[in-house]
Parts: sequence; structure tokens; C-alpha cells
Amino acid sequence: MKRLCIYLTYDKQNVIDKYIDYMLKELKTCADYLAVTCNEEVVVRGMDILEESADEIFLRPNIGFDAGGFKDTLCKYLGWDKVLQYDELVLVNDSMFGPFCPMKDIFAEMNQRSVDFWGLAIHGEGKNSFVGYIHEHIQSYFLVIGSSMLHSPEFKDYWNSMPYFTSIRETIMDYEIEFTRYFSGLGYTYSALADTKVNDSANYMYNYSQYALISYEMLKKRNFPFLKRLPLSVNTLYCQTQQNLRQSIDYIDKETDYDVNLIWDNIIRIYHMADLQQTLHLQYIISGEQKKNLSGSVAVAVFLSHGESAEYVLEYLSKLNPAYSIILLAEDAGCLEDYRGYDFLCREAGGDAFTELLWELRKYDFICVLHDTEMTSKTDFSCVGKSYFYNVWENLLKDAAHVAGILDCFAKEPRLGLLAPPQPNFGNYFGEYGEGFGKNFKNVWRIAKELELNCQISEVKPPFRVTDNFWARGSVLERLKEIKKTDIPVLPYIWSFLAQDAGYYSGIIETAEYASMNEVNLQYYLQKLAGHVRGQCGNFLNYGEMLEQIRICTLRGFCAKYERLMVYGAGEEARARKGLLPEIEAYIVSDGQEKPQDIDGVAVKHLSEAEVSDDCGIVLCLNKINQMQVIPLLEAKGIENYFCV
Repeated sequence: MKRLCIYLTYDKQNVIDKYIDYMLKELKTCADYLAVTCNEEVVVRGMDILEESADEIFLRPNIGFDAGGFKDTLCKYLGWDKVLQYDELVLVNDSMFGPFCPMKDIFAEMNQRSVDFWGLAIHGEGKNSFVGYIHEHIQSYFLVIGSSMLHSPEFKDYWNSMPYFTSIRETIMDYEIEFTRYFSGLGYTYSALADTKVNDSANYMYNYSQYALISYEMLKKRNFPFLKRLPLSVNTLYCQTQQNLRQSIDYIDKETDYDVNLIWDNIIRIYHMADLQQTLHLQYIISGEQKKNLSGSVAVAVFLSHGESAEYVLEYLSKLNPAYSIILLAEDAGCLEDYRGYDFLCREAGGDAFTELLWELRKYDFICVLHDTEMTSKTDFSCVGKSYFYNVWENLLKDAAHVAGILDCFAKEPRLGLLAPPQPNFGNYFGEYGEGFGKNFKNVWRIAKELELNCQISEVKPPFRVTDNFWARGSVLERLKEIKKTDIPVLPYIWSFLAQDAGYYSGIIETAEYASMNEVNLQYYLQKLAGHVRGQCGNFLNYGEMLEQIRICTLRGFCAKYERLMVYGAGEEARARKGLLPEIEAYIVSDGQEKPQDIDGVAVKHLSEAEVSDDCGIVLCLNKINQMQVIPLLEAKGIENYFCV
């Protein structure tokens, strides 16, 4: 049997990572001819990986997503005369890590099944909010087409007539889902490697993409020797299955021969650290049991601004291993008085001495960075300041055993680069929840660009923790020399990005005692918030429904204030919200944007054409990113009567 394989890649940074090298070499063991199509017009790093395994490499613009790449490779780059010289066709994309067993074993198992086409997994009949109704189908990231189907006129016509899709939703509906329905309707039979039927429900409403939500079970029990990438960046709190992802990575690391660093290298580069911290629950709880002293040099840098905190700072510093270097820095010499006479290095300096000191300390293997805090009643109840101090110091520097536990975390996880204390949730600190970047995004973005940080930054995905207190590997601090003195105030937003640039992920660290208290506090807040929403906005069954109830309740309150209403946006979000709104006078799109004349008889206008007065409210039916682009346009015109759905 002669087998042709087409492997398709896409990367926003035009990079080919080493996990692709592993996949291509495995595919090469089963393919007589391997073509790689890159949905990018240039590859800036990793072309050597492709050249080592591929028989041909094609570069193209990302038109039509995966379907467009496969279409062009079959119809134009290779051509049907060449394609039809083979008995079997394999279509694979770069959306997964693996395989975690030999590719030859996969093909050997599937060759025993008498089917016309097969894949790795089947999505049962279902429904979701993104695409609506879903036919049962083989998921399209790995498709194998047998000889009779490959050489049929219908298969050639299918690809020749396929359009270049312009949206992900369209691609899923008209390619991934439709492929199985169309060819099975012609009488061709299909199957899949993984045993997904065991989890399928007779009620199609409860079927789901199993690789996304139960990846660990799929790996360990259901004959699915791959890990898909996308779930590592997607919040699954609505069904609480993110434990699967960390279990999957641990399983791959400990139970297979696959190098887990191939996974870390890719996801640290391409995903937002805030997403990884949540999906992989990078939250570490130290039991406090005494651990042996681990190898590695340690420095503790303390920045002092409040003389009254000395009593509390000294209490923690006295519990540390005497082998650690302890450096104290203060702008005011008075803040250092109580520390002189101890075996500490005391420095009096201001300005950019903060970053200069940390840059000097990069030679240490591990550095703990701490600040004291206001503990008087000058600006707040002193107990609040003391609780904040406890939040930071107890979780970062409780005692020698706790620090040993932190160093043990670093030793066990060589890709862990930075650990911060949990977000305080008491007093006015509660108001920091959901604040995001505040007004700092532009500066953070600018700094990242100036330093050419290799990290992911988005205004709608702020750092999972904004702080200037943390543990870090020394190498994370290498770039501090490039930070300008004027940018030091923005550093609390930067630390996890510096770690990501250095190739590390970041997390939260807590003592077991603090975590138990924090759990009680968070449950209390959730109970109170859920009760308030239920009383004000109506009942709900899950988190998603609660958010929707809040949106509906606040939207109706906004609409009731205005005699006239317009909707900014003319896409799917705007159409979906139409039923929640009273009579709409017009839809608005930004100047220069293409638009239809009307939507269901309601005029669509450019912003410059819309007559907005004080009695007119504008509802922004746009995603978060587009909202942030549109709001400045409205405010530049003096329009403040808007509401973001």
C-alpha cells in the first residue's frame, strides 16, 4: 500500500516547534510521501525541522483555514494526477501533541477495520452555542481516506468545489462536520481509533468534544494517544474538568517516552500565561513538612518603606536558613535603623536601585522579592495592612521548612519560573478583582514591544496576578537591565511576562493554613454574590446562566433610560441579542467598514451617519476586543450613553 500524507501547520509567529519534528518523524514511518503545507508565507524559525522529514514543503497565506490548505495542496500544489498515484491519503494538522505510542501501531490497528475512512475520534450527535446542531462526525484534525473513496469522482469533486471559508464557525459547520455526513451519505463507512462511544449520551444535548474535556481519560483509558493544544487555553469552569489537563501532562511525562518539554516549549510561547495558570491550576500549596535543604543559591531581597513594619519583618527573617543572602534596600535611612547589627546587607538608595539590585541578584538560582507595607492607621485600619503583610510574607517566607517546600517545587518542575502570593480578597483589596490592566495596558504593551518579549499580551487577558512580591529563578531577571527608570511602577504587571519570555510558566504559592482560610473566604463571597444576583436578576443553574442573567438584567435597565436605541455591531452577536432589546432604530458599524443596507428591515449606518442625542442609548453588541476599539471612537464624539453587552 502506498500512502500519501499531508501535514498542515499554522503559527501566528511563523515558528515551527520541535513537537512538530516529533510528529513528522512518526508520520514518516507510515507515509511513502510526506508533504507539509504551512498556512504562513514565511517560516522564521524551524524550517530545518520541515526539511529533515518532508518530501515537499508548500508555503501559502492563511486563506480558508485548514480546509483551504488541504484544498490547495490536493488540487494545486500536488495535483490530482500525483495524489491518485497513492492508495491512501492522510490529512493531519498541527493542533495536537504526540503520538504517545508508535504511529505504526495506530495504522496497524486501523488497517484491521474494514472502513473507507477513519480518524482519531468521533464527536457524537450534539449541540453547542457556537455552531448549533452537530451531526456525528470524525473530528478533522486527523483523517485517513481509503483507496475506494480516494479514487472516487465524488472525493475529487468535493475538494475542487470547496470554497475558501472565511470564519472558524463556517469551517467547522461546512467542512469538519459536513465531511462525515456527506461521504457516509454516499455509502462510505467510517470508524475512529478512540473509544468515545462509552461516554456518548442518548440525549444529544449532553454529548461533547471528549478530547477537550476529559483528555486524561482519553489518554489513559480510551485509546487516544494524543493531547490537543486548544483546551490548554480554554476555561472549562462551567463543567470543572480542567484537572484533566494537568493529569494528562503528568501522565505523558511519567508514563510515556514523550519529552514533555516539547509541550511546554510550545504552550509557553503561544498561550497567555493567565490561561495556563487557570487551565493547569498552577497553584501550589506547601504542607509545611520539613524538607531537606536543596542545592542552589538563594537570595532574599526586601524593599523597605515603612519603619513600623520592622518588628514583623524581623520575625520572618529570623526563621530563615542562615545560608541565604538577605539584602535590605530603603530610600530612607531611618527604615534601616532596626536592622543594623543583624547579618544583613543594608543599602540606602532610591530611583532605579530596585531594578539594579534585582539584576545583580540574577546570579542566584532563586530570589525572593518582598516589600514591607503600611501597618499604621494613617490611611486605613491597621489590621488591614497587617493582613496584607501576612498574605505576602506568610505565603512567600513563612519559615525555613516552607521555603524548602518552595524550592522543592522549583526542583520538581524545571519549567516553573515564578511564584506569587494569592490575590488578597479583604478590605479595599477586594476591589482589585476584575480590574485587569487598569490604565496600564498601553505601557505594558509598549515595554513588551521595546524589549521584544516572547510572550502573549492582550488587553482582555490581564496577568493572573499583579504584584511586586514573588519567588523567581535568577534567569527570569536577566532583562531588568533594559527596564527604564520611568517604567518601574509598571513592573508588577510585567513579571509573569518576563518569566514567559525566559521560557517559564508562573503560578501562585500558599501555605496549607492560608489556603484553608482563603477557601472559606472565597466560598463566602461566592455565596453572597450568587444570592444577590439571584435576588436581583432571577434564578440560574450554572455560572454561564448567572452571567447571562446579569447581562439581561443590566441591559434592560440601560434600555429603560432612553427613548431611542441603536446597536453598535452588525454581526452574529448583534443578531443574537435582538430579541432582548426593545425597538431598535438602527445598527451602527465603524466608518469605512463594509455593511449591509439593513438587517431584518432595520437600517445599518456608519458611525458618522448616526444621529446620536442625549435621549439615545447605544448597545455595543461586540466582543471584548472590538468593544475596546469602538469605545474611544464614541468618546471622541462625546458619546457616553453606551452599554457593553
